[in-house]
Formats: sequence, C-alpha cells, structure tokens
Amino acid sequence: MNPRPCSESEIVTMPAAETMVLFPPLPNEEARALMDAAGDALSVVNAADEQAARLALSSGAVAFYGRITPGLLESATAALRWVQTPMAGLEKYVFPELVAHPLTLTNMRGVYNDHIADHAWMFVLALARGLHVYARRQARREWNDKGVPAVHLADATLGIIGLGGIGEEVARRGRVAGMRVLAVDPRRSDKPDAVDELFGPNRVNDLLSRSDFVVICAPHTPQTEKMIRMPQLETMKRTAYLVNIGRGVIVDLADLTEALMDGVIAGAGLDVFETEPLPPSHPLWTMENVLLKPHTAGHAPHTAERRLAVVSENVRRFVSGEPLQNVVDKANWF
Repeated sequence: MNPRPCSESEIVTMPAAETMVLFPPLPNEEARALMDAAGDALSVVNAADEQAARLALSSGAVAFYGRITPGLLESATAALRWVQTPMAGLEKYVFPELVAHPLTLTNMRGVYNDHIADHAWMFVLALARGLHVYARRQARREWNDKGVPAVHLADATLGIIGLGGIGEEVARRGRVAGMRVLAVDPRRSDKPDAVDELFGPNRVNDLLSRSDFVVICAPHTPQTEKMIRMPQLETMKRTAYLVNIGRGVIVDLADLTEALMDGVIAGAGLDVFETEPLPPSHPLWTMENVLLKPHTAGHAPHTAERRLAVVSENVRRFVSGEPLQNVVDKANWF
C-alpha cells in the first residue's frame, strides 16, 4: 500500500479493511515501517490534513497514531479501539471525552529514560561541584575559587520524586556515585536494587527532609500539580538542591523563587517551569544559585527511531491481539 499522505479520494477508494490513521502525517519511511508491522491485517492511512483524518475516522478506523483532538474523536465511529500518542507527557493531550471513551490510550513512556536521566545527573554534578557559580565567574573573567562549597556525593542522599523509567535511571546513577537513594512513587511497591528506601506519596516530606539533592521525575497529573510549595521547600535542608526535569507545574514558581532568594534551599537545576518560556525579566535568570535549561532534557539522538519502535511494536501487538505496551490510565494522565 502506498504510504504517502493520502487525499480524500484515495481514502475513499481504499480496500475495505480495518484501518489505522496517522495524523499529522509521518515521513514515508516511517509510514512504511508501520505498514510492515501491520502486514495484511491493517490498512494504514497517512492523512495529509485534518479533513482526510476525519474522513478516515468516520469511515470506521480502528486505530489512530498522532494527536487526537476533540473534533477528531467526535468524527470517529464506535470502531475506534486504540489511540497511540507520539508523546510521553499527556497533560496537554487528555480531555474529558477521551477519558470517557472506551478506547485504549498508549504513550511513549520509556523513550526518554536515559536521555532525561543524564540531564538530571548533569544538574546534580554541576550543583555538587559549584559549576553554577564558576560559570558566572567565567563570564566575568573572574579567577576566584572562594566561597564555593563542594558536595561529596558518596556522603549525600539523593531523593527521587517519581520512580518511573526516568526516576529509576536517575537512581542507578546515584547508586554508582555511592549516594543513599530514597524514592517516592504512587504506584510502585517493588524497590529496585538502586533504591534504599521507597515510600508512597504520603511520605514526600520525609524524603524532602532527608535528601541533599531532590530530583523531580514525576509527570504532570491532577495529583502532582503544585505538589511542591513553600511548606515542602521549608522541609528541605538549607544546604539541599532541587532538580526538576519532570513538569514545571509540579513546583510553584513563585514559592521556589522566594525560597532560592531567601536561602530556604541552597540552589536548583531547572529544565521545566510553571511558566514557559520563562519571562526574560524573571529573577531566576540572574540568580547565582540556579542553573536553567529551556525544557531540553528530552533532546538527544535516537528519539525518533525509539518512538517509531514503540508504535511499530504496538501495531504488531494490536493486529495480533496481544496486550499493548505503555497503556495509560487516562483519568490520571499517565
């Protein structure tokens, strides 16, 4: 079957087989890979525009890969059984009609595990060795090694909020560095070898109070929004650092800024923010105890091929009647 983006007429005249819709359209080579995974069991429609996607959905498509909107979902018939998202975080994807629909939703969980864990570990190492201070001194051409404390990681405790794939990779890096590793997660009860203690969310303050570095790896869900505010920050050690590579809305931006200005915590490494882009006038830009990145933790080689591997495997499973991987709890967004 031809994998190029299809026009309305091409969709209408396609063979009467179960159909999967791709929208936005994929590059030809990626569409061909999904056709290979589907074999003869599923026709793949690489829809060139929203009108073509709507027509394919209204004609009885059983599967969809891409960003489905309320309008597209409204076009679908009762035949639609599976939607694969091209992303891991779903806070901007899930809507009430999708939650209520009986279809199965899957995401890209796992694609970014090592990429984002490396990013988090970069922040931990930089903060531990004073790079946040030295980088600014370098910009001023200032040869000065005074007043920059160093943290020996083997003497420190690493706290991880969210022990999914990324959190577990961060834990492994902490264990290699000789750190004591604590973690909080709402669903996991199995403690990985790299974690010394695993708690439920009701003990997040315990983790905060005992950790020298706190790394947030949690997704944005109704439960995690503004999880970290001033009372939680005040629970942390004044010598502790906060790293957020999860979602910005987990940490109240105003409270964090105040805590950093007043020395409630020692510093922070931030890839995500409650307000993005961070306004140019925001005080975080000029704070010496802060390292900032513009939401780039997931930027790395291999992302596209890993994403294609996930959806190809799920296409194979779907046509074979096997359980899909990365099934999402739609009501809780992960």
